Amino acid sequence: MIALFFLVCIALVLIELVKGLSANGTPPVLQRFSWQLDLAYFMWSNIKKFRIILIAALILILFAMTIEQRGTVIMGGIVLGLIWGGIHWLFHHYWVGKVKFQPLKNPVFATGADNKIDPKVPVMGVNINGKQKAYPTSMLFYHHQLGDDLGGQALWVTYCGLCRSGRIFDRTVDGEALDFQLVGAINYNAVLKDLQTNTWWRQETGEAAKGHHSGKELAEIPFEQMDMGNWLAKYPDSEVLQHDPGYVQAYNIRDKIMNYEVSLPGWHMQETPALVIGVEVDGKATAYDWDEMKKHRMVMDELASTPLLVLSATDESYAFVYDRTVGGEALEFAFKDEVLTDTKTGSEWDRFGRCTSGEMKGKELNSIQSYQQYVRAWATFHGNTSFYDFNS
Repeated sequence: MIALFFLVCIALVLIELVKGLSANGTPPVLQRFSWQLDLAYFMWSNIKKFRIILIAALILILFAMTIEQRGTVIMGGIVLGLIWGGIHWLFHHYWVGKVKFQPLKNPVFATGADNKIDPKVPVMGVNINGKQKAYPTSMLFYHHQLGDDLGGQALWVTYCGLCRSGRIFDRTVDGEALDFQLVGAINYNAVLKDLQTNTWWRQETGEAAKGHHSGKELAEIPFEQMDMGNWLAKYPDSEVLQHDPGYVQAYNIRDKIMNYEVSLPGWHMQETPALVIGVEVDGKATAYDWDEMKKHRMVMDELASTPLLVLSATDESYAFVYDRTVGGEALEFAFKDEVLTDTKTGSEWDRFGRCTSGEMKGKELNSIQSYQQYVRAWATFHGNTSFYDFNS
């Protein structure tokens, strides 16, 4: 009976540890396996049942013991109970997504004229029905997500620091606008659950991976990535999400992480994480090495029969991707002395894909959705991706 008692105590400790590590502080060796999500969801969904069964078993075992046997196990039971309590506290009150990265409860927006955010801070911006909003990625890096509304659409603005991946989705499912809470990191990507049905959703894809809405996928909302200064130059009437005073230190740290000024995300296990500009058109994906992109400044490419123009911004912090088709013709471009011209007419174009002078003045290139993120994350969720050869 004594051995059985300790086996059940150890099992109680282990299931609590496995449940916590399955989605928070997960060892890199586990992150590689697709079944990590299955394990995490199973443990999170059944942990209360396991606790009840094992605690009930302990009580029955104690009743079945003699007084001498109870005296023998009491100290060991207390020690294992304290270990269980410590693990439970760690993964429920400290090292857990909803606590470690608290949600932004009272978002405050300002006009471009009243904006207090540094112009160099990267943002994710949306333009819907003539209205614009910008969200600093340093804030999203910490909070991971924000439910918002713009132009009649219910938005879910997300960011995963492990992937350095931003996505914006329509959070309406079956006519209901969902609210979300961070669960943790699974397969190197943030997983969140909606508070209405407890369905688990992947941040990178907007896919309902587990739960009531399993198999559904949120519609992605087009957005643009650039620094605040360029965003307001393009959209001077935009609203801008402002820093919450209670989290300024966290935002500043994440700005430094994103600029490689302090330690990088531990999971990556390499000195300089490789960033790419990822693009997907009609189910086909390609990626451009960011270090090479900064050197070349401009690339002309084609993906799924769509002619692409990829531009590195002047300060080399982000990229613009456009369909270079105008009037049914794929234009060729030249980039020299910070001036972009099409070779057909010599017209000059700005970084926002607008022709500013020459025969084509007034024309505008259509923007193509692109993502600046770690190559590992891009390849994980775009297994068929190609990589642009800068030496060809």
